[in-house]
Amino acid sequence: MKKSMVTILTIFITWYGFGQEFKQPSEGKSLVYFIRSSGTGALINFKYFDGDRYLGKASGVNYFIYECDPGAHIFWAAAENRDFIKGELQPDATYVIEVRPTMGAFKAAVRLHQVSPENEKMLRKINKIRAKREPSELKGHDEDLAFFIENGLKRYDKIENEVKVINPNWTFK
Repeated sequence: MKKSMVTILTIFITWYGFGQEFKQPSEGKSLVYFIRSSGTGALINFKYFDGDRYLGKASGVNYFIYECDPGAHIFWAAAENRDFIKGELQPDATYVIEVRPTMGAFKAAVRLHQVSPENEKMLRKINKIRAKREPSELKGHDEDLAFFIENGLKRYDKIENEVKVINPNWTFK
C-alpha cells in the first residue's frame, strides 16, 4: 500500500510539474516567455522592452509571450531600476525569462534571469502559474516613451560588458 501511494504521488508530481508543454514559435521565429512568479511589489507595473521597442507594462504575478525574429536581442525591464539580458536567439526556439521583483529604495526593483530547462523547482512554479492563468495582455502600448527608451539604452551602453547573456541552448519544448 505504502509503495503504491509513493508511486502515485511521484506520477502526480511529475505530471503536475512538467505536464504543460511550452508554446512553440511560428516557423523561423523565436518565442520568449517573460514570467513574473513572485507577488512582491504586485501593484508596481514593470515596463518591458526589446531594444528600442516598447512591449508594454504589467503588474502582479503573470506571464506574457513575445514572438520575435531570431538573432541579437537586448531585453530589458524597468521599474525603480533597469535590468538587461541580451542574447542571440535561435530560430524555432522557445526561451523563458524570469522577472524577479526585488526591494528597491522607494518601490519594487526588477531583475531578469534566464530559466534553465533543468531547473525543476522553477519549472514547477512556472507551470503552476501557467495552469492558473492565460498569458497576460500588456498594457500601455500607446505611451510615448522615446526619451525613456533613449536613456535606458544609454545606461545599457555603459554596462554592456556586465549584462547577463542568454544561453542559446536553454530552450523549451
